[in-house]
Amino acid sequence: MITKIAIVIPCFRASGKIDLFIKKLLGIKSALISQYQINIYLVNDCCPEDSYREIEHFDQINLIHHKNNLGVGAATLTGFKKALNDKNDFFIKMDSDGQHPAEYLIELIPYLISLPMHRLIMVKGSRYSLQVADDESPLIRRFGSFFLEPLARISLSYKGLTDIANGFISFNSITLEYLLSKRFSNKIEKRFLFESSIIKTCSKLGVDIHEFNMHSSYGLNWRSSMNSYGMILPLLIYWSKSIFTTIFSKYICRFNLGSFLLIASFSNLLVSLFIFGLQIYPNISKGIFVTPGNASGFTSSFILSVIIFCFFVVYDYASRVSVKKVFFRIYAKEKNAVIK
Repeated sequence: MITKIAIVIPCFRASGKIDLFIKKLLGIKSALISQYQINIYLVNDCCPEDSYREIEHFDQINLIHHKNNLGVGAATLTGFKKALNDKNDFFIKMDSDGQHPAEYLIELIPYLISLPMHRLIMVKGSRYSLQVADDESPLIRRFGSFFLEPLARISLSYKGLTDIANGFISFNSITLEYLLSKRFSNKIEKRFLFESSIIKTCSKLGVDIHEFNMHSSYGLNWRSSMNSYGMILPLLIYWSKSIFTTIFSKYICRFNLGSFLLIASFSNLLVSLFIFGLQIYPNISKGIFVTPGNASGFTSSFILSVIIFCFFVVYDYASRVSVKKVFFRIYAKEKNAVIK
């Protein structure tokens, strides 16, 4: 039986780009038609520009309309649910503005199929996994990635993960069924925090993440439907809250060596502060705030607390799952990157 691949494309403010992207996608579909059945699902998220009307080949696309603008996450989930109901085997989400080159599908699809079918697996792109001189990513996005992603990585159960906001993501059917189940789907954000929340949910589920290097196609007149500056605060709040919920679920709700180290570190710090307060209080009336005795006692206790916390950080990092790095040939061949 031929393998069915679903490509889900949320469409919003993609005028001038969507038709070219779909044409490239249909070219890839035609090239792979003897090997796979590729089904394209375009979700019009009540685009004010009616971007989807620019597409010339409607007969080869499953077009879904939202009556109201629900957000990129909601549009993607609508496409995923329809694709699941149509009994597709693998699911790939790409952006409608063409920043995810269709050529990567030639290697991505066989790689997806080669993975174990009963494992929870996500395969995603990364613009920042390798440092390259020709990175075309907008400056605000690179700035946000540099400052916000460290917070995100603290709250996730992965090591080596990069470009958390990348929307070029793919799953096998069992992984998507878990993500869309009632138990977990309520954790997935419906708007611009979609990619962040889906990776957070994958982290809770213990999904293996495979990450491939990719170039993004932005072009001279590229613009995003997302206000990048306006997303800084929501992302900062989201990942800060996520750190506390992760610590609570991993080390408070469950007891392990990390729990012991964390509790020991903070308990020792609180005790040292309490003892320091008892030592300093009788001397306040005399105008003496620090004595050699209480200063050395507090310093010793504080340093011990820091040392224990460092052991906790090492334990937490060692317990994380490594992200598997994947290398596609197309990445090396793009933009004449191969030295001749």
